[in-house]
Amino acid sequence: MPQTRHDEYYWQGERIRLRPMHADDAGLWLSEERSDSEGVRFLNYGIDLPKSEHAAQSFAEKYAEFNNRDERMMFSIETLDGELIGGINIHSMNKKNGTFETGSRIYRSFRGSGFGFEAKTIILRYAFHELGYQKYNIRCLDTNLPMIKQATRLGCHEEGRIRRHIYTDGEYHDELIFGLTREEFDELIGRLESESE
Repeated sequence: MPQTRHDEYYWQGERIRLRPMHADDAGLWLSEERSDSEGVRFLNYGIDLPKSEHAAQSFAEKYAEFNNRDERMMFSIETLDGELIGGINIHSMNKKNGTFETGSRIYRSFRGSGFGFEAKTIILRYAFHELGYQKYNIRCLDTNLPMIKQATRLGCHEEGRIRRHIYTDGEYHDELIFGLTREEFDELIGRLESESE
């Protein structure tokens, strides 16, 4: 099945659509964070102090509606029926070198269904084909098996391993580095489109 559909709304895939993060998304985001320490550990490389409603709201207001877009572009992921199921962002944008990174989180009850992969292909298409970036970089803990699986499915190459670099949950963990070029992404889209025919 094609992950990007050029004949319909740009920000929509087969089952999800991306929209700007709204300030009122912070409530569900905070609720999910309070019930999903594993997701928090993978996203933040550890467990921080509990977030207050005020802190979550301040963060959301800082980036809602694409405020501060040169620093971070925050999208909410929703089903085609309008149910909020997670978020994704573009960050670490280096215009000189043409590189960027993303952060994403699918809420626990929606994981394992390919929603994150679908959202990621939309974001990568935008970063490569509209913003002109040439390289996507991913960093993750060596225990983040869902992210490693997604990076492999996207066609990313493992480019490095920083040994014993992150301390969390009482242990030192390796940090893995993956990369994907624009050309490799275009090959992925070609494969996905041929599979759907």
